Amino acid sequence: MPWADLPRHNGRVEATDHLKASLLAAIALANTFGSAWRQGRPATAPSTESVADVLRLTTNRVGSPDPAEYASGGKTLYDALSHLPEVDPAVELVNNLLRVTKAAPQLVRDDGAPWHLHFAGPDVSEATGWLAEFATAVAMLLGSDDAHRLRRCEAERCEDLFLDATKNRTQRFCSTACQNRTKVAAHRARTA
Repeated sequence: MPWADLPRHNGRVEATDHLKASLLAAIALANTFGSAWRQGRPATAPSTESVADVLRLTTNRVGSPDPAEYASGGKTLYDALSHLPEVDPAVELVNNLLRVTKAAPQLVRDDGAPWHLHFAGPDVSEATGWLAEFATAVAMLLGSDDAHRLRRCEAERCEDLFLDATKNRTQRFCSTACQNRTKVAAHRARTA
């Protein structure tokens, strides 16, 4: 994963920025392959562009990913995260994904670049490397006190998962679109 694409603080990349970007990408990939309804509409089939959008959450260097290479891992992440707040069944699925992707974090250096962390060995496909990174980020969430911050959108006709980043832990919707749809529906119900 190229650190050059991540936010810098005083010229340094903060490890927490990288982890957060990887976790948000893991959740986005899970939603891409797991949600049947997204923001009030039936979910569309994952495309090259939708997978590329997920990868852009962590790097600017994105080619043309094949959605089929991400399908199984994306669905596994969705299934795992959907178990929360029950952590044990989520851990079982994530541990299996870590084994399947041969996740083995290691420092590597490309020509002229600083050392950076890869989450799988050089003998795996690019997609497997990404899935190993995303599984590692989810594993770190599951092993933390913040696992309860992962939520399912409360809007009707939306099955997306999101990470509640509010201080008071009260976020109910994955997006302002879902929040607004819910408010409009409640208003119409009251005035009918």
